[in-house]
Amino acid sequence: MAAFKVCLLCSLLWIVAAEERKEVTITCRPSEECVLPCQFESDGKGARIMWYRKKAVVSCTRYGNTSFAIDHKSPADKYKGRTGLFADQVLEGNATLLLRNVTPYDQGKYYCITMTAPRIDKSSIISLVVEAPVREVDIWFSGDSVICAAEGIYPAPTVAWSTDPPTDAKLNKTEIQENKLGFYDIQSDLRLKGNLTSDLTYICCVTCGTNRKTAFLKHEASVAAPVGGVVQISCSLPRSIQQSFNLTWRFRLSGPVASISVVGQKLQVKVWDPWKSHVLSNFSASNGLHLHNLKSEHQGNYTCEIRTPEETHVTWTDVTVTEESYHYFYISIIAGLLYFLFLSYVASAILAYIIIKLKRARNRPDDRDEASESLNGQ
Repeated sequence: MAAFKVCLLCSLLWIVAAEERKEVTITCRPSEECVLPCQFESDGKGARIMWYRKKAVVSCTRYGNTSFAIDHKSPADKYKGRTGLFADQVLEGNATLLLRNVTPYDQGKYYCITMTAPRIDKSSIISLVVEAPVREVDIWFSGDSVICAAEGIYPAPTVAWSTDPPTDAKLNKTEIQENKLGFYDIQSDLRLKGNLTSDLTYICCVTCGTNRKTAFLKHEASVAAPVGGVVQISCSLPRSIQQSFNLTWRFRLSGPVASISVVGQKLQVKVWDPWKSHVLSNFSASNGLHLHNLKSEHQGNYTCEIRTPEETHVTWTDVTVTEESYHYFYISIIAGLLYFLFLSYVASAILAYIIIKLKRARNRPDDRDEASESLNGQ
């Protein structure tokens, strides 16, 4: 009941103070704490402060000495836990409101009404505008299409496709959906014609107002390696690469394999646990990723993602692990050894036979001489 009386009083104050208001426009982003300024003349003893929007109480609070209820609030449900005042500055004349986790539904005019008994201050009007710029654009291959997607944008974005060099790739469809928080998610499909080539780059640009992010996707030539072998996965470094960037290698568009983070002169390198026995330590952005001790489960697509504040560059490489060729390799080695041993055995047999024949040939004249001597003796 007390809360109802306070809010009723605040509503009456808002009606009384409805004239001669000065409007200020504030732009806020979801990731930021939104600050709605409001100043008033304070006597340093106490104040009633109300923030109001579309007949909904955003914040209704009393501050002051014993004649006031300290920090008494009764906001509408959708503002509970999302608002705050600078409590230690209220009695100095600062009624600024902090609004957290803003969404497009928070856009509109906010009214600040203050009273220091028996005085009523004219209210301030704050026009809140919400902006959610394009943060990241994801791009990948899916069947015979290239898909480009971005999330959590406001107002509604647009998308534009191109290729380098230009081709006749055809736009299939673009979907823009509003999520439960009022932000927009966009996904666009570019249908491909013909086979993928390693000299073609697909470019997707998502724009929201003056904000724009671009994603590039390049398909490198497929590589193959035997089980237990070594493979190098390349990464196409853009010419416009900045001093700071994040690079991540992924397997089958899922969890990361390894990453490189460069911020100014600071370099951070990380290899995720399941891959530590397969990633050679000399990997880098320019030399690519070297994998060894490959197994059949390591076959699939690998991506190298380079993200800067304005662009995303993705290099896509398909890796085939040829287990059969691995066996054939060793079988061929064993067969070669057996063949070599067989030839060696045959050669040894022939050589032994020749030696025996030669020995017999030398012994025959001696036998005839001995026979002649025997006859002469008789």
